[in-house]
Amino acid sequence: MTYTTSITKTKVAQYDLLGIEDMVPNIWVPVKVAYDKHALWGISHWREQRKTFYGYARGLESRHDVYSTKRILAVTQVEVMRKHGYGYLKEIVVRRADNDLYRFKEGDFPRLRINDIEDMLLLVVQNRLTNLSGDDVSDFAIALRMFTRSLVIQKRVEDLQLGVESYQKKINVTKPETTRPGLRKRDPFTPYQDPQGFIYVDNQERNRLMRSDELYKFSDGTLTRLLTSLEYITNNNNMEYLPKRRWSTLEKKRAHIMIKAINKLQKERRIMRSLEKFVGGRHYETNPLATSTNNMTLSYCVRHHKVISYIINL
Repeated sequence: MTYTTSITKTKVAQYDLLGIEDMVPNIWVPVKVAYDKHALWGISHWREQRKTFYGYARGLESRHDVYSTKRILAVTQVEVMRKHGYGYLKEIVVRRADNDLYRFKEGDFPRLRINDIEDMLLLVVQNRLTNLSGDDVSDFAIALRMFTRSLVIQKRVEDLQLGVESYQKKINVTKPETTRPGLRKRDPFTPYQDPQGFIYVDNQERNRLMRSDELYKFSDGTLTRLLTSLEYITNNNNMEYLPKRRWSTLEKKRAHIMIKAINKLQKERRIMRSLEKFVGGRHYETNPLATSTNNMTLSYCVRHHKVISYIINL
């Protein structure tokens, strides 16, 4: 089940499709990525002067550290440098949850958390930038949309659930190492020593290895299957398909580390799906009988439909 987005031009399978890593062997190539940077930035159709200025502006960074775990609550000031039809955000002043002011540039976007980009997009969507002029709000929204679109393209290519239609010359992922000697004799859902990882069971009831450093190559469905089993084991729940032996303290510690890593990856993917919706790369749910979470997303979309359409059409 695939669809083609209007922004990224990539065909993407469902994120939660269980066992997709075994169904799409043709996407794996042992070649490092060779990005067309203008296509990655989404500016292939721009004229040369504007491309050059945008590439130069993206390289301008603040000398100080801009990383923070505090949530962005408001954008108090924006200084824009306009040239060749593009407004570069020379300085952005935001107020975070600790009520302190933080300054950074558009070139600092890659150094921020993904949550910060989402926070600023929400401020635009919710029309909470009334303290800025109309031109500054427009330039601010365009800059965020440009960076978000580039981020979506890059994450889509680095993730496993895709077959690239355009933009990138090669896929920069190799096939996950799921087979090792002696896996058939090991108990499923148990830790593996070298390389570090856990054994899971695929759709053909075969023991496979999920390495800790290759989690990003697995679909959410496969990750959720292993995550659920590890949580049952660490909570001492007895299930028929789980090993019956008693786990050692070291094995439970490794399971907790793997659970934390999987939760972190899935949270990042949830944020990426949210960002895709802001740039038109993923549709909102329209089924009125959807779950409560989807209903919340739908009602949020309906409330801000006009503003979202305005940003997408900028």
